[in-house]
Amino acid sequence: MLHFVFTERFHVLLNGNGGTSWLLKPCLFCVAVMLPFFGLTQFVEVSDALMIQTDHTGGYLGTGLSFADFNGDGKDDLSFGHHNGLLRFYEGTGIGFEEIELQLEFPAVESKAILWADIDNDGDQDLLVTCRLAPNKIYINQGDLTMLDVSASCGIAQDNRRSFGACYGDYDNDGLLDVFIANYSYSSDLPGNELYRNLGGGLFEDVTAQMGLGGSMLQCFQGQWMDHDRDGTLDLHVIRDREIYSNLFYKNGALNGEGVFQEIASEIGLDVGINCMSTSPCDFDRDGDLDLFLSGGIEGNVFFENNGEGAYSLNDNPDVVMNETCWAASWMDVDCNGWEDLHVTTGIAAFTDYPSVLFQYPNMYDALFMNEMGELTEEDGTFDVASSLGFSTATGDLNQDGFPDLVSHSIGGTAQVWSGIPNDNGWIKIRPVGTSSNRDGVGTKIELWIEGVPFYRETYCGENYLGQNSRWEHFGLGVETSIDSMQVEWSSGIVDVYYNVMANQSLVITEGETASQCQGSCLGCTYPVACNYDADAQDDDGSCEFSCWFDENVCANGTVWNATLQQCVENCPSDVDGDGVVNIEDLLLLLLSFATWCPN
Repeated sequence: MLHFVFTERFHVLLNGNGGTSWLLKPCLFCVAVMLPFFGLTQFVEVSDALMIQTDHTGGYLGTGLSFADFNGDGKDDLSFGHHNGLLRFYEGTGIGFEEIELQLEFPAVESKAILWADIDNDGDQDLLVTCRLAPNKIYINQGDLTMLDVSASCGIAQDNRRSFGACYGDYDNDGLLDVFIANYSYSSDLPGNELYRNLGGGLFEDVTAQMGLGGSMLQCFQGQWMDHDRDGTLDLHVIRDREIYSNLFYKNGALNGEGVFQEIASEIGLDVGINCMSTSPCDFDRDGDLDLFLSGGIEGNVFFENNGEGAYSLNDNPDVVMNETCWAASWMDVDCNGWEDLHVTTGIAAFTDYPSVLFQYPNMYDALFMNEMGELTEEDGTFDVASSLGFSTATGDLNQDGFPDLVSHSIGGTAQVWSGIPNDNGWIKIRPVGTSSNRDGVGTKIELWIEGVPFYRETYCGENYLGQNSRWEHFGLGVETSIDSMQVEWSSGIVDVYYNVMANQSLVITEGETASQCQGSCLGCTYPVACNYDADAQDDDGSCEFSCWFDENVCANGTVWNATLQQCVENCPSDVDGDGVVNIEDLLLLLLSFATWCPN
C-alpha cells in the first residue's frame, strides 16, 4: 500500500541525552533562522547542540558511518564504527538522537564499514561490520534488535582481512542481497576482494572466483553497485588507492548468458589511476543516467559524465579537481532546487593527536559545490570553520523537514553535524519496500517526470567512503508542487507507476502495488477500444490500431480502407499503392507493371 507521511518544516534539535534544545540556545536559534533569510549559507552546524559521542581518536584512515533507519520506525538513525570496537548507535527521534546499547559482543578490533540491511527478507535490519586486521562480522536481527552473531556459520571468511568498504546489491536479481567487500591488500598473496552470493536464511557462499572477480586487485577502498547502462542488472565499480593501479569496472554478465562479470573499465573510459578514496554515482545533469565523481589525493579528483549508453567522458570543470587529500564525496540536493549538490571531505585542523596516521594533511576545509542546472560551483563560507579530518560522511533527514542533513564521522570526541536550512522549494522522499525483489529495495530505479524532464535515482546500500546514506530517496523539486508521473522499476522487473503525486511528503512504495506485472518500460497501447489494447501497459507508445473495426464494406462508395492511415480514403484509380496520395511512387509501380497481362 502507498503510505503518506506528512512532515512539518521546523528546526528543533535535541542533544543525544534529550537535553538542551534550540529554544534554550537563542543565539544558535537566531543563526538558523536568519541565515536563510540573508542567503549566506545552505547549512547550519548543530554539532554542539547534539553532542553525538563517537570517540574517534585512533585507528587508520577513518572508520564507517551509517545514517540508515535500523529500528524500523521510519526515522533516520546513526551508527558509528570505532578503532577499538566500541561501536555507537543512536536512534532518531525526529528532532534529535538518543543513544542505545546493542549487545553485540563486538571484539576490541578496528572496524571499518558499518551497514544495515535486511539480508534474510524478514522485515528487520541485520548488521554487517567489516574489520581491518580481524574477521568481518555479521549479526542477524531476531526482530527486536536482539542481534545474533552468525559470522562463523554464515559463510563469510573468518581469517584476518584488511577489509574497508562494503556494499550490498542483488547482482543476480533473485530477491536476495549479495555483498561485495573491498580489501586493502598490499601484495597478491594477501586475501583480495570478496563477493558473496546470498543463499537465503542468512547464509552466503563465496563466488569471487566463480563470477570472475578473482585475481590481483590490490589496495581497494570501496565498491559500488550501479546499473551504468540501465540494462536491468547491477554492475560493480571498484576503486583503488594508487596511481599505478587503474580503477576497475565489472560488467554484470550473470543474466545474459555469459554468467560472469567482465572487467571493462578501459572500454567505457573509467580506467583512471588516482589515489582514489570514494566512488559516488549521481545523475547530476538530469539526463536519466548515472555520472561518477571520484575523490582523490593531491593529484586531483576526477568527474565523469555518462554518455547515455554506459560509457564515460571527463567533465572538465576545474573547480571540482581540488588537488587536496579528499575522502568521502556525498551527493544531495541541499537547497531542494531539483539539482544534486556535492559535498567533499578533506583536510585536518583542530584535532592532531592521531598517531596512527602515517602522514600529515594540510589545514584544508570541506568543500560544497552547488549545482545550478548541471553546473557545479563551489560555495564559499559553508565549511570555512575549524573542523577535524572527516573520512566518512552520510546524508539523511534528522529532523524530518524534507531538507537533507549531513553527518561527518570526523576525528575527535563527537561527530560533526550540519542541518540543511529549509526554503520555499518543494521535495519528496521515497522509501521502496520490495516483495518479489529484496525487502530493502536496493537496486531500485526511481524516475520522476515533470513537464518532460526526468529526475533519476538508484537506491544503494554502502556507498562513498565507508558510508551508508538514509534509505529514504530524497528529491528536491524546486518550485514544482506536484509530479506528473513517477516510475519505480524494481530489480525483479516489476514496474510501478504513479501519476499526479503531490510534493512535500514522504512515501513508502511497496513493490507491485499498482497491480502491474509488466516488464521493461510498460509501453504499449493504452486506448481501451483499440484492437491491440494492452491492459498491462502504463505509457502509450503510439501503436494503437483500429483495423478490426472495419471490413471491406464499411467504407462508403468511392472510398477504401487505408491500413496505414487507419481511415477511409478516396478510391483514386491513380493511387496505385493505396496511400491516399498520387505521387512518384505510384508512377514507378505503374511502370513496373507496364506490358504485363491483367488478371481475369
